[in-house]
Amino acid sequence: MKSKVLLILSAGLLVGAGAAKDEGAVKEIQQAMQSLNDAFAKGDAAAIRRLTTEEHVAITPYYGGPVVRGDQLKNLSDLKVPDYKAGDIKVTLVTKDAALVTYPLTQKGTYKGKPVAAKNHVAAVWVNREGTWLEVSYQETPVGETK
Repeated sequence: MKSKVLLILSAGLLVGAGAAKDEGAVKEIQQAMQSLNDAFAKGDAAAIRRLTTEEHVAITPYYGGPVVRGDQLKNLSDLKVPDYKAGDIKVTLVTKDAALVTYPLTQKGTYKGKPVAAKNHVAAVWVNREGTWLEVSYQETPVGETK
C-alpha cells in the first residue's frame, strides 16, 4: 500500500514539475512576442532579426502572399501600425521546443499607404533554439469587416 502511495505521489511531483516548466516557457514566449510586436511598431530591424528565425515566413493580406524575413525587413518602412492590440493570447506547447501562439488582433495602420485589416486572428509558430524563443512563422487572417 505504501508503495502505491509513494508511486502516485512521485508521479504527481513529476507532472507538477513539468507544469512549472510549461508556465515558464509560456511566459518567455509571451514576453518575446510582445518584444517582437514592439519592434515592428518601432521599425526596429535589429530586434526583429534577433526575435525571428532566418527562415521566418509571414503571411498577411497586405503582403499579398508569403514573405520571407529578408523581404519583410526590406519593406519594413512601408508598414505603419502604431495601434496593434493582441487579445487573449493562447500559447500551446506542441513540444518542449515548439509552440503555437494564437490570439485575436485589433489594429490600425497602413501598408504601402493602404489600410490594414482592423480585426484579425493571428497564428504564429515559435521555436526554442539554444534557450531562446524565436518566431518562425506568422499568419494574420482578417475576420469580419476589413476596413
